[in-house]
Amino acid sequence: MRIHHLNCGTCCPAGGRLFDGSSDGPLGHLVCHCLLIESDAGLILVDTGFGTRDIDHPHRRLSEFFLKLNNIQLRPEETAIAQVRALGFSPADVRHIVVTHLDFDHAGGIEDFPNATVHLTAREKEVVDGRRGGTFVGTRRYRPT
Repeated sequence: MRIHHLNCGTCCPAGGRLFDGSSDGPLGHLVCHCLLIESDAGLILVDTGFGTRDIDHPHRRLSEFFLKLNNIQLRPEETAIAQVRALGFSPADVRHIVVTHLDFDHAGGIEDFPNATVHLTAREKEVVDGRRGGTFVGTRRYRPT
């Protein structure tokens, strides 16, 4: 088994060290950590980060509030699909996606792997389906697709 670390999205929010604990400047530096696991059953992605549709249509896909708050850097080369290809694999080789949670910065690239089986906890699905916590954040946290 071989495991690859992928950065599938970068955010540079104002606040520097307050956000990431180490930046000296006014902006923080946060990454969307994803894993690509080579297994006998094919490739397994743990989270997908931002996807190609996020890059192509950020204002249709992502909340303006979160785009501005997080100063999201949408880079095509940071998508999971681009990194899978850069490692010499085909996106069709990704058989499973394990999602830690369905926030846009962890699950945006799911659509880039239409043949993969997506795994998530029952509780996460329940929360998403119910859009619980009618708060400002709660109603903008997940995308309908």
